[in-house]
Amino acid sequence: MNRRDFIKRSCMATAASACSSLFSLPALANATPKRVLVLGGTSFLGPALVEAAVGDGHTVTLFNRGITNPELFPHLEKLRGFRSSAADDQDLSSLARRHFEVIVDVWPNDPAMVASAAEFLKERAPHYLYVSSIAAYDGKEFTKAGIKENAPLEPWDGTGPKYNRGKAESERRLHAILGERLTIVRPGPIKGDRDTTPDLFAWLIRAQNGGRHIGPGDGNDPVELVDVKDVARFLMLAIDRSIYGTFNLTGRSMRFREFLNACKTVTRSDAEFVWVPQSFLHEHQLETDYTLNLHGGNFPLWRPTDAHPGVYQISSEKAFDAGWQTRSFEETALDCLTYFRSQGDSLDWTDYLSADKEKQVLDAWAHRSS
Repeated sequence: MNRRDFIKRSCMATAASACSSLFSLPALANATPKRVLVLGGTSFLGPALVEAAVGDGHTVTLFNRGITNPELFPHLEKLRGFRSSAADDQDLSSLARRHFEVIVDVWPNDPAMVASAAEFLKERAPHYLYVSSIAAYDGKEFTKAGIKENAPLEPWDGTGPKYNRGKAESERRLHAILGERLTIVRPGPIKGDRDTTPDLFAWLIRAQNGGRHIGPGDGNDPVELVDVKDVARFLMLAIDRSIYGTFNLTGRSMRFREFLNACKTVTRSDAEFVWVPQSFLHEHQLETDYTLNLHGGNFPLWRPTDAHPGVYQISSEKAFDAGWQTRSFEETALDCLTYFRSQGDSLDWTDYLSADKEKQVLDAWAHRSS
């Protein structure tokens, strides 16, 4: 679930574009400009947030090392420094005499690093926002659908993955430092513009290539993705309206059949997806161990309902009740396709599922009763 540079991007969407794609005119009319500090801000979610904040009229300052995509946002204030899990090994000196109305910590999962910055900045802004993840939930919670924000989190001294435990512990330490001045968001898998994880892209390319492809399962298994611009949209909603508390940001669940039909719509494809049961796929040595990775393998993003059904059926109703609005999945998919295709010759990607293996299994499925 960590997202780091897969491909460098050197262009910046205009503030007007971010504004028109993320916000309705009434929301903009009610927004009061604020001084916003973004910790990071130049990788995937960060740029979406910065573009939205600028488009909404806020004054945005970025604090980072100046290493990841330093060419982005040339007209914004940039303060240099670096964070560390050890307070005596970080450089936050450029922030020492600064105050803001909002601080947003976009993505780290090292609780010591998260807490160290928060301790330093806790008196420098009345509103602090942190981007966590659904991975923070105790793994046992994913055996049921409809997880809400009050569900138990992974224990720091537990046996869960380091990333999951780190997100959960970061939340706990922030609560101890900041109390009621904190907003935490827990996105699910984030997709869209600047996404560097080629899971959705794999399905889009299969659809775009046409022909016959395996649709895993029966088409009824759920999938739940959130657009990076929609995560930014909610963060802006929380900033503009001073909304505090914890919110799941997973969008709305859809069936895998709907997901693949949308991929066909976006690519204007006549591809045929043939639904092949999990048991048959397993018989033909196609990966079906979905405890390992949602994002890669033969069928990225597919998780059969009987394998932790809560992963793709998490409740975001609290965010929707607060006024959150989301884009259509087709828009998300188009942004993903456009981004990957825009990389040209620098895009080094091969489908994990080879065409020969896919054809072999499809032929076997077609002739199973003969």
